[in-house]
Amino acid sequence: MMELKQVLVYDNQHGFSRFLKKEFGKKNDFKVYKKFNLINDFDTTKIDYSFVFFIMYTENDLSDFITIDKKQLPIVVCSLKRIFNKIDTNSELRFIDISKPKKELIHDFQFFLYE
Repeated sequence: MMELKQVLVYDNQHGFSRFLKKEFGKKNDFKVYKKFNLINDFDTTKIDYSFVFFIMYTENDLSDFITIDKKQLPIVVCSLKRIFNKIDTNSELRFIDISKPKKELIHDFQFFLYE
């Protein structure tokens, strides 16, 4: 039996985490965080994630993004293009535009989950 890919999802509104679990939950093990209340919340998590889907709804999510980025895990930022453009200073971040139609979103998430 194939081992499930471990994927961390940061989604403080749970909309996309539910979508990911519904569409891809049979082949992936999603660990969902809504917020990092304490510095230890993320520091005590497993480090063996394949990558992180970080759903960024507003610039207010930036502090938790910085916390995750310190772990040096591969991160895919999922956000609106206008918000992503405000934080992407080095163009090395991978990005999914969450304003796309559902069919395109499924394709984009598949690209990262099954590459």
